[in-house]
Amino acid sequence: MGRLPKFEDEREEAEFWDTHDSTEFLEETEPVDVVFVDARPPKKQISLRLDPDVIERLKAIAARKGIGYQTLIRMWVMERLAQEG
Repeated sequence: MGRLPKFEDEREEAEFWDTHDSTEFLEETEPVDVVFVDARPPKKQISLRLDPDVIERLKAIAARKGIGYQTLIRMWVMERLAQEG
C-alpha cells in the first residue's frame, strides 16, 4: 500500500488520481455516509402526438447534436418559452 501525498491544489490532486489507483491507499481512508440529493424539481410526463415523419426528423437532428430527441424537444420548448417571456 502506498502513502497518500498532500496536494497543493485540486489540479495537482486530479493529476495524481489520473495516474494512480485508489485501492492502493485503502488503509488511509475511512468510510463516510453520503447522501445524494437531486435538486431538480420532478418533471411531469405529458403525451404529445406527432406524425412519424416528424419524429424521424427530430431523431435525426438530435443524433447530429448527440442528444436524445425528447431532450431536443424539451430544449426547443424552453427556448421558445424564453423568447415569449
